[in-house]
Amino acid sequence: MAQAPLPPSMAPNALGCEGPDSEGVLRLTGPLTAYTPPPRLLNKPFAPGRVKAVDLSGLTLLDLNGAAWLFAFRRALSPRGSGRGPAAGPGPELRGLPQALSPVWKLAEDSFAAAGEPPPPRRSGRVERVGETVLGIVTDLRDLASFLGESLVCLASSLAKPWTARWGEVSAQAEKSVVNALPVTSLVAFLVGLILAFQAAMQMQMFGVDIFVADLVGISVIRELGTLLTAIVLAGRSGSAFSSELASMKTNQEIDALLTMGLSPARDLALPRILALTFATPLLTVLADFAGLLGGNVVMMTLGYPFMIFWDELSRHLDISDIATGLFKAFVFGFTVAMIGCQRGLYAGDSPGAVGEATTRGVVTNIIAIAVLDSLFAVLFYAMGW
Repeated sequence: MAQAPLPPSMAPNALGCEGPDSEGVLRLTGPLTAYTPPPRLLNKPFAPGRVKAVDLSGLTLLDLNGAAWLFAFRRALSPRGSGRGPAAGPGPELRGLPQALSPVWKLAEDSFAAAGEPPPPRRSGRVERVGETVLGIVTDLRDLASFLGESLVCLASSLAKPWTARWGEVSAQAEKSVVNALPVTSLVAFLVGLILAFQAAMQMQMFGVDIFVADLVGISVIRELGTLLTAIVLAGRSGSAFSSELASMKTNQEIDALLTMGLSPARDLALPRILALTFATPLLTVLADFAGLLGGNVVMMTLGYPFMIFWDELSRHLDISDIATGLFKAFVFGFTVAMIGCQRGLYAGDSPGAVGEATTRGVVTNIIAIAVLDSLFAVLFYAMGW
């Protein structure tokens, strides 16, 4: 009978390899087990037809791992280069196997023969792929709606009983997710306000009404752009952080541990993040609005208008409904970004790429949701006369 594989500390010399010679015979000598990997020479592809036979008379040890390697090596040298076991194609001949190693080889051969050829991959048609895509979208929307309802219930419970909320965690998440996002948000808003004012001034100067650049920039930034830019920055920065953090906890089975202890991940993990982003986003939006207006003011000053002229002109045409519209949308966008980011993280899979997939899906879903909500708000406020 074949000898059992030895532990690494007692492993014999590595497998030796000679050839192939002029007749195309490759000779293997020594042990071929899990603890004696083949030499590097055998890892390099041989030219087709160069190896016609493999001489195994020099083998001293053989286990099932070595037998599996021989099957794979023979399959790789076969003309078809596919399949499993003896059915893989002609391949090189295996000769000279010692009688003592025959039982191991026979066991491996019978196992591969019983396994048979793997079934060919099933190819789905276009209609089936479209159906699977639609079903995936419906399932995804159902999961989002389910988590939205759970988040609203937890939010209502925390507002009804404020002493049950983890306000320390809410404060920490607000600082990490919103306050630390202030520099990049302000910079983006300032540059957008500057670009918008510059492009508008180029057209309005042709008609001598460049003073109205202040109104265009001010109302656009306060009603629309300031809130939109803030939400997109938070989706890419804070929403993705929520997804990656919770997805990492999911893959490390920390979420399962919370469920085992009878705790609610939505209440204890997602709710502090949702509260932080919901109530802090309007404040961040106000600061982004001022940065965007300052960018428009800089352009007005380059056109020869004093600093206060911009603000005086803006105050004449800016209405309280414009400010209320921007703050309301900021409130909704903050809740949406946090809710979707947490949902993607808590519903992540267990595979190695689950964290990256959850983060990517969270950012993409947030951007789509922000665009859809902004469009709906535009139609609604127009119908309301705001």
